[in-house]
Amino acid sequence: MANNAEEPAILAQQCYLKKDYGAALQHLSELENLVSNNTVLLKRVQHNKAVVELAASDMKNIENFKTCMSDCAGVDFPDEEVTEISSPFALYNYAVILYHYRYYYQSVVILEKLLTSKVIKDKKLLHHVILLLLECTLCRRTYEKTQEIANAYGDSLKSNNEFSHLYQRLISRAQVFLGQKIHLKPDSIENVLIVAQQQYLNGNINDSCNTISLYTSLECRYDVRNEGEDVWAALNNNLGVIYLSLKKPYLARKYFQNALKEHFKNLESDDGDRLIICKDHPIYVYNLGLALHATKNIEGAFECLVEAARHYPNNPQIWVRLAECCIKKCCSDEVQKFIVKKLGSGSHTRVLVAKEKEKYSLAGESYAIPSLSLEFAALCLRNAITLLLNQESPTDETHPFIQAPPGPPINWKQRCELKNSIHVLQSYVYLHLQDPLAALVSANELLSESDASNGHKTWAHIYAAEALIILDKTVEAIEHLKPTMIHELVSGLPDQTRDIIGLAVWAKAAVCNILRGDLLQARKILQQINSSKVLPLQMYVEICLGCVENCHTLLRKIRYSHVSQ
Repeated sequence: MANNAEEPAILAQQCYLKKDYGAALQHLSELENLVSNNTVLLKRVQHNKAVVELAASDMKNIENFKTCMSDCAGVDFPDEEVTEISSPFALYNYAVILYHYRYYYQSVVILEKLLTSKVIKDKKLLHHVILLLLECTLCRRTYEKTQEIANAYGDSLKSNNEFSHLYQRLISRAQVFLGQKIHLKPDSIENVLIVAQQQYLNGNINDSCNTISLYTSLECRYDVRNEGEDVWAALNNNLGVIYLSLKKPYLARKYFQNALKEHFKNLESDDGDRLIICKDHPIYVYNLGLALHATKNIEGAFECLVEAARHYPNNPQIWVRLAECCIKKCCSDEVQKFIVKKLGSGSHTRVLVAKEKEKYSLAGESYAIPSLSLEFAALCLRNAITLLLNQESPTDETHPFIQAPPGPPINWKQRCELKNSIHVLQSYVYLHLQDPLAALVSANELLSESDASNGHKTWAHIYAAEALIILDKTVEAIEHLKPTMIHELVSGLPDQTRDIIGLAVWAKAAVCNILRGDLLQARKILQQINSSKVLPLQMYVEICLGCVENCHTLLRKIRYSHVSQ
């Protein structure tokens, strides 16, 4: 049988190398019949047949290839617990499929098992396994792991002319994020992108932009069909990131839109269905969402971030951004929420000053459906805080431990800052949703955090006071509005922020005095506030005190403030 099977096997290989895939499949089908009684050989033939079929389909028959590689590995896709490692080629191809489907962890497990078991006899296959393992660890942002693998298995790649340049770029990508010096010359577009990234991360934004601009003087030998990634989309995206960091969101938006156009142009081409074509549009959409958020295009930013959340549901920062969009849309201007109505005539005239009814989600509508509503904002914030692990502070607080793709991992300090921000936003949202108890809980949780910033603590005191006022606990509310305490907390904040906080604190102090019946003290406090936002409250105090003339004056101010909006 061995002699009979040898001829079609050789012929199949020769036809495959000549790219005569039809003839190769015929020889493999013949070989498949010859070895049908040998399970091990039959599985190898079926593996080779799947590889040829994928090549014959111009790498588009992905589902069939995925099914066959799963069968060869003896697992259900995307499981990584393989028990049989006697077919290293099949396991490598299964790892390739896992990589292109973004199952990086599973791919790493299989590739490491192949390396440690030492079953790979083919030197070229060994090089491919090492390179793919390096790429997967980079995609998982485990850069120390990348260096460990390079130190253990990289010597043979350094001296290999075919792979040495690719190997050096992979190592340099890890070194960039580890803060190490790289030794790449910006003589190719791939190298330009890596060098510019290191300059950007080091804070040399202008140098990074100048380095990226070098692509205009380089001969572009980058073939999207064979390389898979679209260098023009990557260049536009990186320029967008640079301009966004320079606080030029409108320019950033333009480049992110260009990146998406370039990317979708490739996806809509004849090569768009090929296995290796890069599908990074979630990254470009996420970045575009951030730029639109910065340009105050709330609806556009929300749509982009919703799509990003579908691809990166474990990133707490995306959920916070979505909540911010909802808050800005629903609570953009407190002044416009007051309405003034005149009832009756003559001596029976009455003036009604009231807040407009909040527009929340319709009754019966699921809050889990993405919409620019405060209910969805509350859901997003719950998702975000759930993703921030509760654990003891690590020894190294700068070491990243929470994955947040497509961005870098979050370290302990960033995790605490993000959690405190979420507590503040939760208090604000719950107050607008007329749930003072939940707002008070979130505010108190923040105040219990030892690492909370003064700015966060100040807002927590303000929201806690408002919640207590609503709960008719004015004595407790006043404890959160002590002038000396607030002054100490805001002393290091910008002037504009101090003014906003001062307005909120004094307004709530006036409300406390009104509820306690001390209208004169409330009037005294309100007269010190130079803001149209407290005019309705001032009118209420003057009405209670019977000062009709003052009411007319305030009414004219209220009307003027609405006209000037």
